[in-house]
Amino acid sequence: MKHPHILLRRTGTVLAVIHVLFLSVICQAGEFEGAYRAALTYDDKYQAAKHALTYSEEGIPLARSSLLPSVSANVSETAVQGTREISGAPSVPLDYRAPSQSVNLRAPLFNADGWQRLKQAQAQTEAAKSVFSTRKVDLIDRLTVAYLQRMLAEDSFQAIHAQIQAVIAQRNLMRKRLDQGEGTKTEFAEARANLSLVQAQWADARDAVTNTRATLEMLTGQKRETITRLGDTFSPPPLEPADLAKWREMALTANASVEAKRQYVEVAKVGVKMGSAGHFPRLDLVASASNSRNDSVNSLNQSLSQTTVGLQLNIPIYSGGAITATVRQALAEQARAESDYQSERRNLELEVERLYQVMQNGKSKLDAYEESLEASRLALDGTQKAQLSGLRTNTDVLEAARKVSQAKRDLAQARYDYILQRLRLYNKAGMDPDLVVARVDEMLTPSAVRR
Repeated sequence: MKHPHILLRRTGTVLAVIHVLFLSVICQAGEFEGAYRAALTYDDKYQAAKHALTYSEEGIPLARSSLLPSVSANVSETAVQGTREISGAPSVPLDYRAPSQSVNLRAPLFNADGWQRLKQAQAQTEAAKSVFSTRKVDLIDRLTVAYLQRMLAEDSFQAIHAQIQAVIAQRNLMRKRLDQGEGTKTEFAEARANLSLVQAQWADARDAVTNTRATLEMLTGQKRETITRLGDTFSPPPLEPADLAKWREMALTANASVEAKRQYVEVAKVGVKMGSAGHFPRLDLVASASNSRNDSVNSLNQSLSQTTVGLQLNIPIYSGGAITATVRQALAEQARAESDYQSERRNLELEVERLYQVMQNGKSKLDAYEESLEASRLALDGTQKAQLSGLRTNTDVLEAARKVSQAKRDLAQARYDYILQRLRLYNKAGMDPDLVVARVDEMLTPSAVRR
């Protein structure tokens, strides 16, 4: 039994507190949530995404540096050797040193290009954060697929194993009937052939279990020989909210992929302003303090200390049309980004509607598969009894056993498909990833209380 708890964080605004309170009601970690925590620290793709975000975040201080003062120091000492000759006078040998030190300051006073570069770096960082959020969503999707495939492989293996037991029982029955003179060699041979076929299927199912274990281990770095499977009475909680319009609204306002596309539009808009900034002048404050000795032959044995302060104005006049071409290029990029953004929104609305309809039909579909399994079990029981009365053949019993095994696999597949599609609806709606994982973990835990 999981006990929900509330995680409170100090934030600067009331809205942030409400957001945290709403999203942080999660259950204690179960097996799936534990696998998710492991994947966060082990998965190579997610780690690469973290480094990519760090790389993008460093673009802000780099862009800001062009708006801050820069200070440099120069120290030199020159050795001079030679002769000095003056007409009508003897030559004089020269051998002296000329040390020099200076400190230089440049402080931007007006730099339109620099300001736009800073704004662009900030927009690019926000876009990178949204892209990183999509990488976490992608990790959850990949983990869920691997986890459910592992569970399905286990279920299929168990279903085949049960079918083998039924086929073995039929083979033994056919052997007994043959020994008693009631059966035929053909029936016994047919039972043996069916056993061989099911044993081959059992081997394939065992390999599938091994492969899905390895796939899940590649994501989490954890070896797990067993995994808790769904109970026979699996019943997903009702979908909340129940209104499609609310799911659309959630998706359009919180989906990370849409937000990333929107941020790229902002980046492109700043790119247009940055290109136009090339027409503006640049004004800098420049200052220096220097000290030198023996600066030239005419100032031997003399020291010079001076301080200068001034303004430097750089006015662009003509650049061969580069600025105008840059602006046109940036406008084209803005139009492309806006088209991508609108396309992402439309595709998201369609996908949310599709997933919502899957959820609406999901419960009735699961009920149908459960009824099919129950019917196939009843049919097997009836066929086995009818065989004892001579009304059914060995082939009929084996076929009935195969249908039970297939019905088990179909039901398991339907349950896992439902869980996966529900997770994808949560992700498309932009739910907090930790909350999504907690909800999936609840559905995958047989002992969870269903609402």
